[in-house]
Amino acid sequence: MADLLVDESPETIDRWYAGKFIKSTLIDEAYEATDFFPDLGERGRWLRFTAAVIRNAGGALVGAVETLEDITEAKRSEAALLKAHEDLESKVRERTRELARANKALQAELRERERTEKAFRETTEQLSLILKSLPIVSYTCSADRHFKTNFVSHTINEITGYTPQQFVENPLFWPEHIHPDDRDRILSGLKTAIRKGTYQCEYRFQASDGSYRWFSDSRRLIRTGNRSRNYMVGAWRDITEDRRIRQEGELRMQQMIQSHKLTALGEVVAGVAHEINNPVSFIAYNIPLLEEMWNDIEPILASDGASHPDWGDKGISYVEVCTNMKDIIAEFKIATQRIKRVVSGLKEFARMDESDQKKPVQIAEVIQGVLILVGAQIRKTASRIDRYVDSNLPTIQGHFQKIEQVIANLLINAHQAIPADRKGKIVITARYLERLGAILIEIEDNGMGMQREMLDHIFEPFFSTRRDKEGTGLGLSISYGLIKDHHGLIGVLSRPGLGSRFSVFLPVDGKTRFDLRPSMLCIDHDPAFLNDLKMNFIDVLDWPSGPGDAPEDIIAYLEDHPEVDIVVSEIKLPGINGWELLKRIRERFPLLTVVLYSAEPAVFGQGGREAITADLLLKKPFNMSQLHNYIREVGRQRL
Repeated sequence: MADLLVDESPETIDRWYAGKFIKSTLIDEAYEATDFFPDLGERGRWLRFTAAVIRNAGGALVGAVETLEDITEAKRSEAALLKAHEDLESKVRERTRELARANKALQAELRERERTEKAFRETTEQLSLILKSLPIVSYTCSADRHFKTNFVSHTINEITGYTPQQFVENPLFWPEHIHPDDRDRILSGLKTAIRKGTYQCEYRFQASDGSYRWFSDSRRLIRTGNRSRNYMVGAWRDITEDRRIRQEGELRMQQMIQSHKLTALGEVVAGVAHEINNPVSFIAYNIPLLEEMWNDIEPILASDGASHPDWGDKGISYVEVCTNMKDIIAEFKIATQRIKRVVSGLKEFARMDESDQKKPVQIAEVIQGVLILVGAQIRKTASRIDRYVDSNLPTIQGHFQKIEQVIANLLINAHQAIPADRKGKIVITARYLERLGAILIEIEDNGMGMQREMLDHIFEPFFSTRRDKEGTGLGLSISYGLIKDHHGLIGVLSRPGLGSRFSVFLPVDGKTRFDLRPSMLCIDHDPAFLNDLKMNFIDVLDWPSGPGDAPEDIIAYLEDHPEVDIVVSEIKLPGINGWELLKRIRERFPLLTVVLYSAEPAVFGQGGREAITADLLLKKPFNMSQLHNYIREVGRQRL
């Protein structure tokens, strides 16, 4: 390049170094070029040329200077760097495409997750609404020996009045509120649930108002692989109303079975009466003919055959034959009359004659007429017959003779139940019960009473406690049928050794049917304890006692609620002394079972010196099973 500048032919530089040189921007007439020479070395070399013109002071050309620099390594490094840059850009482009694809997939996943989360929220809200609407409480608890509650749904507040936080914050909250009589059974049962994996039970749980609710508890063990982290999930369901309905259903079923049994017996005995009546009528018709024929034959035998030798050959005498024939005919008559009475009773029980129209009946007149008929008979054992018949009783629609027969049967039964060595007493009461729209007739005696097992069969035909004294067992069954004809109800309360009381409920309009069940009157000033009694027994009538109460109020209540057969009372009441109440109940209702209790044993000895004692004394609080067992042993009124 320098020689081209010395020859002053710079234009030729473009020919020789076309596209490979540049003119210096700093020095005039200076150039720089870069080129590759493949013949230099083994792989060729890259060279850089710089050349500049040298002039004297007058500006004349005196020469040129040129430099040569080997830039092969720099060029190779630049090429490698360029290639690396291109590779990097290629990788960046590929990675960008991958990120774009990943971003697209991520966006799709985010949209799917958002859709799933939305569906999950909606499902959770729906499940939450369902759980809130259902009468169940969902919960979780630990699976160790403490069973600590970890979660409780908000439904618990509606059922018990407690908040979920109270269960979660206090590990002992749940077991402490289980009824004491159920606690040991439930906690011991839960220990077996850890082994079996499932558990279901029923128990009483105390609500915030002090009352007890029946819970059905179903739970399942969830195993996590780590035994120490196992837990239980479950549900509580309030079955208080279910249990009450179930108990009432069982009682109604027993009543229905008894009613159907008596109805079926009525159909059977109607057929039996018909089948017996025909041959008995034939026998009864022929007995007078047989007697008449014998009366004609006997004089003939007396005149012509009394001394006949065949009498001795046969081993009998004329006198013996005559006497036996008369006795046999007389016994035929007695047996026939007895069979007729039985058949008549069977017809009455089967209610075969219902053609008479019901008419207004005054109960006071019926009782007066019955006493005229059987008064002399029952006074043989009853030295006292007390009558308490309201003077303003309304009339009822019914059959005078049928009601008269029922009362007569009941009075005769009362008379027969009094032992000969006892000073007998029969009390007849009749009063109007406005709440039932009925007249109540009660016949009470102080006789032998009946065992609980007898009361289950007392109204069945042919069931008799006097079979050895020619009792037919039809009197009460007939009475049952006659009262049923009047849409009424007949019941009996009996205590062995104390006596019996038969109660007859007759609707004034002759149409209303009664739905009465034996009830227990519970008297206390503690609402929580009254509620506990109601939770444990069906048909409890509660009396929240206050300072203004008097024994007369309780007696009046019992008068108006004759279905009450048991009184359970606290001794220390605000306005009543339990011992005084017991005395008044014994005077008016000697057959009622009375149970007294108190938290202070000292009051047990304050009953006075009179020989009036409660049927059962209990120290409060007591196990309800004690009262259950005693009532089961004593028995209930039969309604």
